[in-house]
Amino acid sequence: MNKYLAEASQLILARRYMDAAELCRKALRKSKDVVVARKLLADCHYNQGVIHLFYSGLLHNAEEQFRLALQHNPRHVDALNNLGGLRVQQKRFEEAIEFYQQALSVEPGRINALKDLAQTYQRLDRLDEASTTLLRLAELMPDDGSALLRDALLIRSIIPDLGYPAQVRERIRDRLAAFEASGRSIADPAWFPGTYFYLSYHGLCNKELHQAIARAHLRAAPSLAWEAPHVDKWRGSSGRTRIGIASTNLCNHSIGHTSRGLVEILDRERFEVVVVRVGPAPADDIAAAIDRAADQVVVVPHGDLHKAREAIAALSLDILFWQDIGMDPITYLLAYARLAPVQVTSFGHPDTTGIPNMDYFISSSLYEVDGARGDYSEKLVTLPDLGTLAYYYRPAVPAETDRRDFGLKDDEHVYLCPQALFKLHPEMDDVLLEIVERDNKARIVLIEPALSHMRDAVESRMTRLSPRLGGRLHFIKSLPHARYLSLLRCADVMLDTLHFNGQNTSLEGFAVGVPIVTLPGRLQRSRHTYGMYRAMNFMELVADSKSDYAAKALAVATDPAFRAHCQARITESAGVLYENTVFVRHCEEAFVNMVEQTTWTSGNSNL
Repeated sequence: MNKYLAEASQLILARRYMDAAELCRKALRKSKDVVVARKLLADCHYNQGVIHLFYSGLLHNAEEQFRLALQHNPRHVDALNNLGGLRVQQKRFEEAIEFYQQALSVEPGRINALKDLAQTYQRLDRLDEASTTLLRLAELMPDDGSALLRDALLIRSIIPDLGYPAQVRERIRDRLAAFEASGRSIADPAWFPGTYFYLSYHGLCNKELHQAIARAHLRAAPSLAWEAPHVDKWRGSSGRTRIGIASTNLCNHSIGHTSRGLVEILDRERFEVVVVRVGPAPADDIAAAIDRAADQVVVVPHGDLHKAREAIAALSLDILFWQDIGMDPITYLLAYARLAPVQVTSFGHPDTTGIPNMDYFISSSLYEVDGARGDYSEKLVTLPDLGTLAYYYRPAVPAETDRRDFGLKDDEHVYLCPQALFKLHPEMDDVLLEIVERDNKARIVLIEPALSHMRDAVESRMTRLSPRLGGRLHFIKSLPHARYLSLLRCADVMLDTLHFNGQNTSLEGFAVGVPIVTLPGRLQRSRHTYGMYRAMNFMELVADSKSDYAAKALAVATDPAFRAHCQARITESAGVLYENTVFVRHCEEAFVNMVEQTTWTSGNSNL
């Protein structure tokens, strides 16, 4: 190797990549060791791209460097794979897949390319291809069960038909059994985590299945049940009860909106409130308000499970209150650990976790039916007579907006369902079809998803049921919050989703006075809007069947006098849902009872 390349190699070790690149170019100009020079030069550009990608955040510069690396070494697998990762960040998923496939054409056994390709296929609901890729990954990692467990949890985001929920549950059970039979362990559960997220939108009780998923995790990775050192010695709160409020979403997000008031209003004579952020928060007003209100804010690493657990354990919490379990794979894994003597979750993702170390699930008596305790692996705590499980700030009512700003006509009847499309269960299609068949002016307004395949799947499913229904759909792109509230004001009626109701969405709708039709089911997540109406003592828009739901929606949309009546009743009664300190006081009493019960249990556990 000539002196330029020898010096360049030293500069690469010192991470002076652009200086090293200049020496490589000098070697090329002198036609010295051309093959080696080109490979070294490619590595220089690649490493400089990594710096831009992971440290400076300059994605355009990162892409430029990766492409320069490929000019000098078209078979640079890491550059190809990182270009795929860039395309994922840009939501250009098909291009990402092409880059991953190019990387695998050079090196078919490249683990990180297979992993990234499988994740991208899953994100696009191309689950057959995801499964094939995961099984290939499992072959290449014969001692690790990460890919097999991820394969077991492949679930479509959009339910394609009424038979799918039962079919996918059978597949999950079969794949979990095969995973268990493999005897594989998982050394690092955070390397390739997943959750049961989409199961919660199927309208079925998931207790047994979530428990089976938890058992599979714990068998393969017993370290998930790690225990904080202070727990074994704990015998109750000393002074104020130290409570951690934990999530990845304590910001301008549905979780941030429902958590903020609790952080602010909890009685500081009785409680010390620690905000536990799993990963850094975005710089927004809700995150700032939460942090200002907390007694302490701790940011734990999102990607390192062990460091995150140790950081939370170091807080010596009495209570750890997870605001949502199942939405984020890392917080799902953290919930397996015993990080505080009392561990609680609630309606942020309103489904039982199945995790043995999750002690309590907080709900409302207005959300639960008789016998609901059997739906939870946790001990169910029902706070009395609450329409919402949050100290929720009432949004400001925006000025009226012209419908035409949203592509809607003045003479249309606007039936707005502003929920994420994966909440649209196929049973909802029957309701929408009855509406459009009975109202020639009906326009079904939905929110455009970030992932286009979700819209395609919903439109295709509804059009298969009825081309007439498919032709009445109108999609509106995601909007800033103030504009979104203006859209709500344009609706004649809001349609609550079956099997998984709105919470934030319903609270926003009621704030601007829009009538919402709902059909409560048996599970808590299908009874949120019903519970709000009970708290408001206004039940005229609570349906008892799908046909009744359609009839009520039609009555609101087509009868101006009835709509005005509903709007007036909602406006005069919805105040009970907002800035309600009763919720916080009930939470405080529940927390005290949990600590007292756990104190007794802990104090007698060694008898």
